[in-house]
Amino acid sequence: MDIETVNRFLNPDISMMQGVGDMEVTEEENTLAIQMGHIVTAKALKSGVDAVMPAMPDPEIPASVGQFHTFPYAMPATQQPYVVDDPVIQARLTRVYEQEQTGELEEPNSMVVACASSVCTSEQALDVKPQSSSERIVLYVCGGGFVSSDTALLKWHYVRVSQELGQRVFVPRYHVAPAHVFPRAIHDVYTAFMYLVNQGFQAQDITVLGISAGANIALAVVELLRIQKEPEPSRIVVVAPCVDLTLSMDSWTRNHDKCVLGYIPVDNPHSMPRVYYGDVESGVDVLAMLRHPLLSPLFGRVHTGPPLQIHSGTCDALADDAVALAQHVPHAELITYPGRNHYTILRGKQQLDAMYAHMRRFIQTPCSE
Repeated sequence: MDIETVNRFLNPDISMMQGVGDMEVTEEENTLAIQMGHIVTAKALKSGVDAVMPAMPDPEIPASVGQFHTFPYAMPATQQPYVVDDPVIQARLTRVYEQEQTGELEEPNSMVVACASSVCTSEQALDVKPQSSSERIVLYVCGGGFVSSDTALLKWHYVRVSQELGQRVFVPRYHVAPAHVFPRAIHDVYTAFMYLVNQGFQAQDITVLGISAGANIALAVVELLRIQKEPEPSRIVVVAPCVDLTLSMDSWTRNHDKCVLGYIPVDNPHSMPRVYYGDVESGVDVLAMLRHPLLSPLFGRVHTGPPLQIHSGTCDALADDAVALAQHVPHAELITYPGRNHYTILRGKQQLDAMYAHMRRFIQTPCSE
């Protein structure tokens, strides 16, 4: 697959405000995307995404469209040490917590705030604190297979989400593998949530939205909030969620030829879950470890948490993850999109209009209903 083919799918000239993107994907483009996904999967996991993806330009957001700002954030002084049931994960969480507490954590945290011009002014967008005592916001956890996080091109997407949902969107730029393995991403997003609450936002006014691997991290963060007995967000929305890092679902093989996601079994250290987890501690059964709720939220007590809306394409390699999650969470709403895969679920005007309409209805419905 040559670089020109890759750029066809990453070209910033296709207006991101008119989609990620509004133009429907042709059968030829979908086929090329699947081929590209299968080819680059192994390379990306072995060498890092930067080694196989072209450098992305940093597009400007016109003020008439919206605002996009980046600001640093740090762990609030009131944030308590983590206490979990597994000694290996406890050690990892304690290490990252203590490193941030002492200022020794590599690469400080930053967060994006995106706001459509229809939602707030440029001055309001710059203010990290609530615009009112009841301002509702979205904490957006982007995807990227645990090896890629926020990119410049997603600026447009964040503003689009703000425009569609009528709220400011906060996006933690969490650290990714292989340089930063589990649980750094969870710590980053958990700390972002606690930071926003510390700034004056009410937990019940925050909707957590996670895409793909970001859905995994988002659900793990909510599980950790429950464990820590901290206030949880009002709602969770996940799109194409990856919730079983044992990769045991049938859709990985059933939809292999229909989806952009390449498959590498977990017994291979270059597989997505193993790259995310990092070096395995001596004596640890890695497959058993990958079933821990902070790694595979499907096996956690998500059902005791906030209302959950799940979006999934029937041709996604992660389709069965979504179905299993919906079965695990009695109050979950599962919305499926026939023929859509991990790439096309966020492509096409009709598809995006339907998805955002479902999200708006879910977010705006009182929790008591």
